[in-house]
Amino acid sequence: MKTYLLFFLLTTLTMVVPVSAKNYITSEQLPEWFNKSLSKEAKGLPHTRISLPAFPLNAIGVGTWSGAQSVEDYWYFTVDIGSETPVECWAFKDYDGLANSLISMMKFSITNISTTLNKAVESQYNFSLDISTLGSTPVFSYNILYNLGDSDERVAGLIKGMSAESANGLQVCLHNEIGYRDTFKNVFNSFVNAVDKTAQVQPFFFAINGMTMQGELVGIVSEKFSKDADGDVEIVETTSLILPVDANTVSSTDSVVRSWGHSDGTLINSYAYTVENGELSSSIGVSRPEEKWVIDGEIQGKSVSSELLYDGVFISNYGTYLETQKLANSDNDSTRYNTWSVDADPTQPTSTVMYKKGQKNGLLELLAEIEGFKVEYTVDEDFIMQEAQVKMGPIEFDIMPMYVSGKPTNL
Repeated sequence: MKTYLLFFLLTTLTMVVPVSAKNYITSEQLPEWFNKSLSKEAKGLPHTRISLPAFPLNAIGVGTWSGAQSVEDYWYFTVDIGSETPVECWAFKDYDGLANSLISMMKFSITNISTTLNKAVESQYNFSLDISTLGSTPVFSYNILYNLGDSDERVAGLIKGMSAESANGLQVCLHNEIGYRDTFKNVFNSFVNAVDKTAQVQPFFFAINGMTMQGELVGIVSEKFSKDADGDVEIVETTSLILPVDANTVSSTDSVVRSWGHSDGTLINSYAYTVENGELSSSIGVSRPEEKWVIDGEIQGKSVSSELLYDGVFISNYGTYLETQKLANSDNDSTRYNTWSVDADPTQPTSTVMYKKGQKNGLLELLAEIEGFKVEYTVDEDFIMQEAQVKMGPIEFDIMPMYVSGKPTNL
């Protein structure tokens, strides 16, 4: 899974394209009573104010919202939608990620339901998975169908979960009841739309991309560039994946890379961490305090701290766009540069060779060869990627544009 992150050093797209939800269980596979219950929706719900200055939240929400309950380092709400069970919502400042937090909370909720009803979890199935954006906010939606107890006293349920990551933090809602899928989505959307964005620093470039593997929608990637008072560039890349392993389980991965780069595209420092299935798998950074690149952190529970033999420059993610611009405006057919990546080998540079292939549908077509795989893609006049295919041996990935704001080379 982590190999994907190498490619995301290049990615950003400009168009808004809807991503279709993947339903793993069809109506033909379900009993009539379940399909009938699944179609239930709430009507004529009241609207109440959602207020949480510490996050901050301040807007009108769908349903009857409770006041925020502060619990350690997060806040908790219940929302009455007129069904047997309320919707539950949380706002987090500290969290594992868009994917891991949602999956962990859904698993925990099913365990609590099992304990409350004193019925063991007999089986559970991936019911549906969706990845989308709400404005500039990436959103995951995942539903689990579960069965509790023995066959003669079996209880079936559907737990719906949605998570969204904004600049303020993470928001998650769950609802343990068959049906009310559109109602639940409307409640969650009103929760996300309640975020007060007035205090947020506006990046000069922000892109969100969807990702498919062998035709399956599996993840979302975002990339954000902001300029500081010294003219340097803060670069934040996030990757969240929910990959169905089989009919019953999914694998979740969240990675964050936070870097600083000079205006010429060279790297100042970088820190990256990855959480896989609820466990921190790596947490490591690179910096150059005294003319030597130094890495420090841990990978798979083992401490890593050393000087790099390489003493040249690394190109930041912002810098890769400048390299594309230089190549496009030159007579050269290719260019080569080095980046720092945990996923390849953090003790040495990761080399990228970029080739001009010509024109495709009026756009510049490029090929990037990165250690272990190739990326074929097109860029527009602002050097922003329009479509991409990643090839890693027999496996191919496609990148789908979902949201963009600004231009990556307009510092």
